Amino acid sequence: MTCGEAIKRIASYDFLASVDYIEGIISVVCVIIIMEYLFGQEGKMTVKAILPIIVFVSVGIILRIVSYAIDYSVLSKRANEIYDESIYLISREEKVVSIGRIIYFIAIVMSGMRVFKKKKLINSISLLVFAIFFIEYVMVMSINVVAYWEEDPRIAYGDVKKMDLTSNNYLLEYALIMSVLAILIFILMTLYFGFVKKKRKMYVAWKYRIFFIIWEIFTLLIHWIPFNRELSVDEHYRYVGYELGIFIPFLGLVIPLFLVTLISRRYTMEKVKIQENYILAELDYLKQYKNDQNETRTFRHDIISNLATLSTMYSEEKYDEAGKYLSNLLGNIKAMSPKYITGDEMLDCIVGMKISKMEEVGIDFTLDGVLDGGLKMKPVDICTIFANAIDNAIEACERLPEESDRWIKLKIKRTDKFFSISLINSMVEDKKTGVINKIFYDGERFTTKKDKSLHGYGTKNMKAAISRYDGIERVSAEDGVFTLSIILPRA
Repeated sequence: MTCGEAIKRIASYDFLASVDYIEGIISVVCVIIIMEYLFGQEGKMTVKAILPIIVFVSVGIILRIVSYAIDYSVLSKRANEIYDESIYLISREEKVVSIGRIIYFIAIVMSGMRVFKKKKLINSISLLVFAIFFIEYVMVMSINVVAYWEEDPRIAYGDVKKMDLTSNNYLLEYALIMSVLAILIFILMTLYFGFVKKKRKMYVAWKYRIFFIIWEIFTLLIHWIPFNRELSVDEHYRYVGYELGIFIPFLGLVIPLFLVTLISRRYTMEKVKIQENYILAELDYLKQYKNDQNETRTFRHDIISNLATLSTMYSEEKYDEAGKYLSNLLGNIKAMSPKYITGDEMLDCIVGMKISKMEEVGIDFTLDGVLDGGLKMKPVDICTIFANAIDNAIEACERLPEESDRWIKLKIKRTDKFFSISLINSMVEDKKTGVINKIFYDGERFTTKKDKSLHGYGTKNMKAAISRYDGIERVSAEDGVFTLSIILPRA
């Protein structure tokens, strides 16, 4: 290979390196989406948040252009000479590559610190480790696919594992990098349209995470089998051409898809439960509305005769009887009025639906305050927040002995811009606050119920719904009293 040919290969190499930088951004974005939408880590990915990694890629591409210009000036003077590896080229300098890799790692951590809201350092380091394994995982699948389609997969596999400027199969690197890019774009589009655009957050349990980690390590190690010296040439060919060329890429996509399918099933079941609560609340509201209408019609029919009776009593100076009659009449009117009015129709439905359960288990419910103008939220989100919250409060009260004081209080305050809603309930006094922290602060799905596979999503759904309206939730547990405080914008 002449120096003139080396110039062309360096241009190709630098182009692919630039594409590799772009793949770095895509892989980090994919991992952030996975951590936020599947692992339950609180964060918000924006262009501003991932600015460090974007800056790194931009600088990296610029440096590639500069290094190519310098190398071009060196090689162009010796275009017809045979290329010798002793010729100093900046783009081949290992120190430059190593420094770039370190800066890339730092940029990932900095992006993580800007994306995640809680446990920033831990989540940022997790992002770095996960991103490295993620890109390697995709790379292994791509290597096996590329090598499989070559005439001699065994030789091709070795070439793509150790690419250099003098490689006879340097075009394989094009296929490798482009296949990695294609897979990453496919994964990114799947995550974006399947989760981000739909604002669909699910949760991957730790047992599935551990399973996938083991599987990923397995795929990263198994490709060393063909280089085992004890294998014959035919065995090398068989492993590389079939086991690795088909088995790894196929299962590399099937296994994650299988896990997501299992998680989607549980997510769907939880959504169905929310919809059922919403429908029950609506039906309860319609039933109550129908009863109120019937009572109103009856009242209108009787009011004239009742007023005539009162008029007769007063004209006959039967004041005591008239007073008692009027008291009974006012009592009937009061009974027709709703017992609890929160100021929001959907919340009234939810409270009305839960009252019978509270009365059944001996829980005293009180309402203090009103939502002037109601909550400017979707009915389903109101149901998600308050049906879950009241259910949790009822369950906490049920854990108390029957002779204990069981009570729930819904307290509403308002300012010009916010509603402050507190749900306070009695609970079993426990000095350990670990459960409370796990439920509300650790960003993990957690449940105290026995059937853990189908529970623990309610609190996460509550937090997600509150977050959608730029709300804030806080909890406290002290002296046998649990308090959930929610602040929501009025507009």
